[in-house]
Amino acid sequence: MTGTPGREVWIDAGRGIAVLLVVLYHAARWFEVAGWEQLNDYVSSVRMPFFFVISGMLAYRIGVVAPVGTTWRALWDRRLSLYLWVFVIWEAIGTACYLIGFALRGTPLGFGPMLRDLLLSPVRPQFELWFIWALALFCVAARLLRSVDWRWHLLAAAVPSVIALTDGFDLGNVGWNGALKYYVFFVCGMHLRGLLLAFARTPWPVRTGLLAGWAVLAAVVETTGLRSFVGVYFALCVVGILAGVALGTFLARSAGLVRIGAATLPVYLGHTPVIILGSSLVFALTGSTVLPDVVGLLVVPVAAAIAIALSRLLHGWTASGPLRYLYVAPEWLRRGEHVPRR
Repeated sequence: MTGTPGREVWIDAGRGIAVLLVVLYHAARWFEVAGWEQLNDYVSSVRMPFFFVISGMLAYRIGVVAPVGTTWRALWDRRLSLYLWVFVIWEAIGTACYLIGFALRGTPLGFGPMLRDLLLSPVRPQFELWFIWALALFCVAARLLRSVDWRWHLLAAAVPSVIALTDGFDLGNVGWNGALKYYVFFVCGMHLRGLLLAFARTPWPVRTGLLAGWAVLAAVVETTGLRSFVGVYFALCVVGILAGVALGTFLARSAGLVRIGAATLPVYLGHTPVIILGSSLVFALTGSTVLPDVVGLLVVPVAAAIAIALSRLLHGWTASGPLRYLYVAPEWLRRGEHVPRR
């Protein structure tokens, strides 16, 4: 079995794991299932830190690491134009889904405030698309700082992350919170790529022990309230990254997971509208936002699986028509220097 050409299969499996955790997180929130939300808290030290580390590991392909090489025009063509385009398009789609979803739930939102938030989203991102916004910001920051010694770069990114990952920190916006929390992990992926690849090749007992150690540490941190102590959750996220690498290597034989991980953008963009509308329709039909315990435990993974499947199907259905621009930037926006894909 092979993954995306030019990178190791476990990386695609790892991205598949990360996006699956993201979908489960949103399904649990929108179906309001406490048990799954608690599990999401438990695995949170893997979910976004690992996702951003892998994004950083792949950043060498778009020229944000080496001191010389890829131009700004090429970076715009390869990544920034795409991030900008899908962010704007899917923020509008997300706003519409929020309005419809809350109306179905019997708690309609004001159109004016939602429109205001949509117009402000380039500087105050909302919904799950803060991840796309943050990736664009990280690419620009890393490109600007690529001549800085990587150790100073890593230290400068780590200091705000240690603070932002402590319980109670909040700038009032999910995007800016996320940027401070996770930029350090993007930088780790860029500059510590060799160490992560080496860890992925260590004997399986080492990786198994690390994964088990993370599970114990996560349980301790989540059950004792240690997140409120500065630096504790940051350290757990560092271990969580290695746990994600280990899990990716163990699941690299899963062809389905690798396929999802090789093309995460359609799933990341499309799953939340499916979950919002689906959960809201269920609550509208049942007349209640409280699901029986057993039903709640089952509905979250089922909803996640449906959301992933429909997101991938939608991407496939629109690949050859005008709706393909839901996922790719139009030529008039890109117009940058073409860099052959590796």
